[in-house]
Amino acid sequence: MNHKITYYITILLAVTTTLFSSCKSSSSSVDLKDFKIKDTASIYRFTITTNNADSISLSRMNQNKVWMIENPNYRANMSNIQLIMETFYRIQIKQPVSKNAEKNVIKRLAVSNKRVDIYDKGNKLIKTWYIGSPTPDHLGTYMLLKQNGIKGSRPYIMFKPGVYGSLDVRFFTDWTQWRSPQIFHYPNPNDILQVSLNYNQFQHESFIINRNNDEIGLLDSKSNSINQFDTVQLKHYFTHFNNICYNKIMFVDPSFRDSIFSSEPYIDISLLNSKNETTYVQFWRIKNVESSTNWDKEYGFIRVNGDDELLRAQYFNWDIIFKPLSFFTNDIRR
Repeated sequence: MNHKITYYITILLAVTTTLFSSCKSSSSSVDLKDFKIKDTASIYRFTITTNNADSISLSRMNQNKVWMIENPNYRANMSNIQLIMETFYRIQIKQPVSKNAEKNVIKRLAVSNKRVDIYDKGNKLIKTWYIGSPTPDHLGTYMLLKQNGIKGSRPYIMFKPGVYGSLDVRFFTDWTQWRSPQIFHYPNPNDILQVSLNYNQFQHESFIINRNNDEIGLLDSKSNSINQFDTVQLKHYFTHFNNICYNKIMFVDPSFRDSIFSSEPYIDISLLNSKNETTYVQFWRIKNVESSTNWDKEYGFIRVNGDDELLRAQYFNWDIIFKPLSFFTNDIRR
């Protein structure tokens, strides 16, 4: 009887060992450490997914190769894109995770991570990063690499030279943070053909500026040509449309939003570019009874191209384009 028990125990141990060995796929023993993307120009798409199933995809697989959020379909904030591309390119191994801590780090990565899938022009998966928590000293980030369908067996502490803190904060899934806030972005003023500003309460200060190659013209609110104006100021005015942005997306009650949209805007702004595309912006002042003017001195509301979205704009950024007609003509007419 004892011999039979010993025999069965021996067989059981042999089977268990075999099963454990077979469960160790070839991928489990592969030490992958080439996290860096040496050619970031080859990246056309990446997705970020959390353990909570929050995810976002950004892609430049379009005719203009412009980085866009895939859903919702908005132009991406290039500052954030450049930061990610820089991270893909400059990331380095600080040190391997110690053998004593390796099992615990892998468990934590399995429970809590951000998965970053990186794709090429043909939508082929290049690499996958599993980004975990920062190290206790916040000088590195625990990460694991997957490539060619094989997940690395060993986590590493990664960092970007010159950066203090965890890398995981760069990989977020909130689309409002990824969205570009730019309403007008014309680094080259020659790409602007026409700008129209309509002051609904001060029609005499409304104007239209037309540009045709090197020729520039100024019209009043009734489209009458104005012959005397400051040509230098008029041409310089177009340069102010380089980086005009919204300040905040206003997630408000629809009835409040509709009440704003149904009221008369303080200013209507229209810009026609060289691609024959028009951007139309309505600007409303915000009431503030505590202000000496009864209007908020810092913010206003805007609506772009008639969308059902209320945005907030900051005067600090927008005031530079809120010029009256007299700004271009007063010195000349005196």
